[in-house]
Amino acid sequence: MENDKEEDKMPVLSLTEQYILDEQAAKKIISTSPITLRKSDEFNDLYLSDKERIAYASNILKSRKCKL
Repeated sequence: MENDKEEDKMPVLSLTEQYILDEQAAKKIISTSPITLRKSDEFNDLYLSDKERIAYASNILKSRKCKL
């Protein structure tokens, strides 16, 4: 089969294992409907605007820099 050729497969690396996705599996993942997350009292940046999300991420990165 042509879909089984090595160049048609995409490597995906997780923290502990490496998986190979073929084009059909990748298309299935991409075409899967997104799930709707319920709002909770826990903070997350899902509901922030792009500008607010970038500012929040910037603050996190600044706080992680080594202070000499």
